Order: sequence, then C-alpha cells, then structure tokens
Amino acid sequence: MKNITFRYFTVDYTAGLTSSDSLVMRLIGKLNSSASDRLMPINKQESDKSDLISDFYNVGKGKMITGTCLRIVNSKEVPIITEEMLKQEQFKVSTINPNAKEKEKTCLDYFFFCLSNDQLIVTLDQRISISRFETYLNWLLNTKETGEIISFAPVIDAEKIAVSDIKSIKFNTTHDLIQSNDVISEDLGIKSRLITVTQDLLKQILSNTDTLEELMNENICSADLVVKFSRPRKMTKEAYREKTAGLLLKSLDNQDCITFQAKDKKVKGSAVLKTEAVDVDCDDNGAISEQSVYQELIKRMLK
Repeated sequence: MKNITFRYFTVDYTAGLTSSDSLVMRLIGKLNSSASDRLMPINKQESDKSDLISDFYNVGKGKMITGTCLRIVNSKEVPIITEEMLKQEQFKVSTINPNAKEKEKTCLDYFFFCLSNDQLIVTLDQRISISRFETYLNWLLNTKETGEIISFAPVIDAEKIAVSDIKSIKFNTTHDLIQSNDVISEDLGIKSRLITVTQDLLKQILSNTDTLEELMNENICSADLVVKFSRPRKMTKEAYREKTAGLLLKSLDNQDCITFQAKDKKVKGSAVLKTEAVDVDCDDNGAISEQSVYQELIKRMLK
C-alpha cells in the first residue's frame, strides 16, 4: 500500500458554456483522438515541455471522467546518469544521455484526476498550482475561441473552521496592489477585486503611485483588508451561533492572500483546504496501481 493525497476543487466558469454538451462530454469528445493531437506545448519558443492526458476512462456514460495527466519533455533535455557513470572517478556533461533520439519523450511527472461537471479531485502535488490543469483543459477545449474560461477553486473543509469561530479575515494584496494595467477583470477573483479597490483609493491619497509601486515591490509597504466578526454584548452565544450557522466558507480562489483569525490562533487559507490522505495498492516493485487510484477517485466523486 502507498499513501497519496487527494485535493478537492469545484468547477467554475467565468462564462457559461456555449455548447449544449456538458463539460465532461466535451472533454471526452476531444480525448477520442490520437495522443499527439492533445499534446500541449508549454512554450514553443523556450521549452520542449508538453502536457498530455495520456490515459482516461468515461465513467457512468459521461457523468465523470478519470485519467492521468503527464508533463513530458524531449529525452535529450533530460540528463540521465547511469550506474556505470557513477562508478567512474569523473565524467563530463557531454557524455550524459548521448544516445537519446530527437523525437523520444521522457515523463517528468504526472498526476491522476477525476472530473465531473461540478467537481474535480486530483493527486497533483500540493506545491503545484491547479492552474497547470486549468491551462491544459482550456487549451484542449479551445475556450479562447468560444470566450469561455474553465477554472477550479479549492474546496474549504468545513470541519477545519466554522464561521462562528472566526474573529477576523485578513486579505493581503502585497506588492501586486499597484499594476500598470488599470483595468482588472472582476472574474479573476477576490485578490484582483481587492487590488482594484485599494488601487483607486491610494491614487486619491498618494501623489506618486510609481514610487509606491517600488516600495511595495521591495516589501516596504503593503495593503490589507480586514473583515471583523464579533458577538454583540446583548446576544447570547447560542443566538450568535444560530445567526452564523447559515454562513459557509466558499471555495478560495487565492488562498495565499487570506488569513483567518480564529479565537486564539491564526489559520492560513491553505490550511483550511479540503484534502484527504488515501491508501492505494502497489505492485511488487512498489509502483502505484493506476486502477486502484482510479477506483478510489471514483468512490469519492460518487459520495
């Protein structure tokens, strides 16, 4: 058995889908092709890296899709040091991977996923942003042409924090507060909307926003928005809990800029995200069983 971590997200659209087909059915339609047709170059000018959904299963006749997403690179770009080389006293860079063929690919890393029309579960490393998968799906479904954007928001674990326990919520914009582009789309989330509001206020208060930008880039100053919660003196604790019981923390679009002050402790936005440690089967060599991961993902999607 091997322990892996599942990360949970909700599916969000900045614009409604123009097609009558569901997100999952549209994706399945695109995946029914050769792997080379869905190989997305990350940067044609500067990198040979590409992303690719290499394996997938249509579950429940289009209710969800589970699969594997790879990040690959040309084999010549990946130095391979053999056991024979390590036995030598020294070896040169020019001797590393000299026989790799130009069109061969090497897998740098991968993750498993399960996607429905309103939820996503992935095994993507927690240090890596989900924007990596967002970019790939938007490219594959050609949303740039249709004016749509598919995005994912991390799910809040309600058991980790309750609104009744929160004393304040602080939103920190840091050095991104001042931007050269005055028009910021409201669809970009909490942080961008905060930037827009604070930028307008600072322009009214301060005369030289160029100097301010330099100070913020050097972490000399920053701007925060603090939302406070408090129980009125005449309100009982039971009444306060009832008043706040209907308030649920929504998915965070930028957990890095949010801090919760809950009673005697501070909780970063990333600490309240829903994750789950799951045991999956391995083969005799210790490699993860892909079918075991798929089955565990589907089980949780069906809950």
